Amino acid sequence: MKKSAKNLILFLMIITNVNCAFCYTLTKEELKADILAKVTPQIKSQLADYTQDIKISIQGLSNQPIVTNENTKPKIEIISQNNSFNQNSYKRIIIKNSMGNVIKAFPINVQTQVFATVLTASDNIAFNQSINQNNTKLERKDITRYLGKTYSTQVNGIIAKRNYQKGNIIIADFTKAKSSVLRNSSIDIVFQSKGLNIRLRGKALKDGAIGDTILVRSDKYNRTYTGVVQSENEVMVRI
Repeated sequence: MKKSAKNLILFLMIITNVNCAFCYTLTKEELKADILAKVTPQIKSQLADYTQDIKISIQGLSNQPIVTNENTKPKIEIISQNNSFNQNSYKRIIIKNSMGNVIKAFPINVQTQVFATVLTASDNIAFNQSINQNNTKLERKDITRYLGKTYSTQVNGIIAKRNYQKGNIIIADFTKAKSSVLRNSSIDIVFQSKGLNIRLRGKALKDGAIGDTILVRSDKYNRTYTGVVQSENEVMVRI
């Protein structure tokens, strides 16, 4: 009886080994490389302006290899939740055999970092302080959270709308153009009508950068008008 049991176990081991000789073993490294090969072109197409310096990592892969019952490499399908860029993108991986049967399915997290040389604070910059080449510098930073909101060159004529610590990225949303007209300052009001310009002195009722629409008051008529800042201490009013 014991001899028969031993023979049965030996037979099963031989059968298993023979079957496994025709199996395909998909390692973690091979699966990771295949996933990267599939997701990288899609991510680069979403980041058309930042394809030169990106880093993509895959999280959630098991260290255990996937063993199939065929000697051919299984098919790998990737299902995305959406087609827009997300620095932490969750996807579903489906492993299928040659017959289309699912061998294994599991979620992964694709993490993307975008790097670029951008404007940063070389010193602490206080709220409402001028931002210029004396307190900024260009350096390589992870800008994944600030795509389309950074400066790639030195800039002048802007001020900070928040405090910046040394090393912080200068964010366009937290800067504003330096005012060409200051509230309560004396200005030239240029009244324009059908090609005729009349210049009068007046007062600005609000700060304004070039292109801003502000309220002004003429000294001569003591009336309030809406105009557009044209240059330093000059506002145009169309009538």
